[in-house]
Amino acid sequence: MNKAFLIGESIYLRPAEPDDAPTFAACINDPVVRHSYFTHTPVSITAQTKKIASFYEGGSDYIPFVIVRKDNDRAIGTTALHRVDLVSGAAIFGICICDEASRGMGFGSETTKLMLHYAFDILNMHRIQLHVWVGNARGISAYTKAGFKKEGTLREAMKHNGEYCDFHVMGILEDEYRTLQKKKKAD
Repeated sequence: MNKAFLIGESIYLRPAEPDDAPTFAACINDPVVRHSYFTHTPVSITAQTKKIASFYEGGSDYIPFVIVRKDNDRAIGTTALHRVDLVSGAAIFGICICDEASRGMGFGSETTKLMLHYAFDILNMHRIQLHVWVGNARGISAYTKAGFKKEGTLREAMKHNGEYCDFHVMGILEDEYRTLQKKKKAD
């Protein structure tokens, strides 16, 4: 495990390096990802290399990680906390598995669990939220399984392929996370 920061059963999370630019670019350029994330502008590896250099500069409200499989030490995606507000104890969670062969294998669920551990147990956050397209059934299922609750719907929030689409706002509070952890220990 190279530069592991958070370690799970089958994956680990590590800080991004300039060499990870292809992974970050794939998370934006991949057609399947673009369909769920509604991205429309391609990004180059050169642009991502420059962007990665700014990720860990002081005062950032963005904490990104690279998701790496333990079995082959290969980067398969990215995850991050966005808009981290340490005063309010709130942040927005994001995840992208850009390696097609690694989708549907539980790596996203494991990443989500690691990120919630990081947010609540290390950063002492109070609330983590996300926005998810209502058509992303796999994402909604994974987030619900991790303890996120649907809090509302942003109606016609984005236009995609000529149609306006709704997004769910989902969130998990610290006490909900702690209750889930106690239940898992008891089982």
